[in-house]
Amino acid sequence: MIPALLPLAPFLTGDYAGHRDSFAVAGAGEAGVPLADAAAVGAALTGFTAPLGPARRVAAVSQWTKSYFAALTIPAVAANLLLDCDLPLAPAGGIAMVLAETGRPCGFRLPGDARPLAPAQRETACGFTRFSGLIDDHLAAIIPVFAAAGGVPQRMIWSNAADYLERAARLLLPLAAARPDCATAAAGLDALLTTPHRPDGSPNLLHEPVRLMNGLRTRKVCCLRYAMPGEDFCGSCPKRRRAEAARTARG
Repeated sequence: MIPALLPLAPFLTGDYAGHRDSFAVAGAGEAGVPLADAAAVGAALTGFTAPLGPARRVAAVSQWTKSYFAALTIPAVAANLLLDCDLPLAPAGGIAMVLAETGRPCGFRLPGDARPLAPAQRETACGFTRFSGLIDDHLAAIIPVFAAAGGVPQRMIWSNAADYLERAARLLLPLAAARPDCATAAAGLDALLTTPHRPDGSPNLLHEPVRLMNGLRTRKVCCLRYAMPGEDFCGSCPKRRRAEAARTARG
């Protein structure tokens, strides 16, 4: 864990303990895939998807990006929401991706430590401004690269990013609720997921990634995990929910 994020350790426990080590400050000679290099990023993605064959390409791209957003989102949102910190996430700034032995993303090497949020970000009630480092500097820059490399719609990848943002909100908003100083930031985070348009009127690509179906958390866009070797429907699969509803209707 990078030095500025050490206070997050008590919050990242249980299933989330692995996120403590998602970010490290890059040291001399340490390897990583530079996110500013679209060809290198594409090669990393292709290295994971190609062995699975063309029939599973779209599903493999989806699962690879899910691993990416799992490593990225929860600690980045926690740093912003609970510590008033911004991370240097812009691909052009020198951030690099770390790959596990499986070829999936598992962490990041940053060009520097976290820094305090700018006053305009810290004091605003607008979540799009507060979390612009994650959304505009990072997601809006890297998702088109993933989509082009994988030959998939950006919408699918944005849905995966939004799903992990919603997971971060479910984990972190109850913690923020106990801290009056986090109320404005918490409202901004919630608005990222519940507002259909951004302040400039453009569509909010993070809007409502999950819904309740029969009282259960259900993704709006299927992540295709069931199409991967040895995998089944994910716990939030809309296809699974529809099948369950149909069985119930038939009695």
